Amino acid sequence: MGELDNTVNVVMLLLVLGTGIAATACAIAAAYVYLRPGRDRSAGDRLGKRWLVATAILGFTAIGLRFVWVLLL
Repeated sequence: MGELDNTVNVVMLLLVLGTGIAATACAIAAAYVYLRPGRDRSAGDRLGKRWLVATAILGFTAIGLRFVWVLLL
């Protein structure tokens, strides 16, 4: 049972880190799209909001996965 616990921990760690890194990348993309010059402001606002929605979804997924991980311990 010890090897299975170690495998579950590694998989959950990779999932939590992966979703956290993806959320960070989405947040950076949202800032870049919103702040870049020379583009229609309303188009940048819409695209920035889409990136922020993706950031929120991935962030809450990372938090939810962390709670699932705690339950698996």
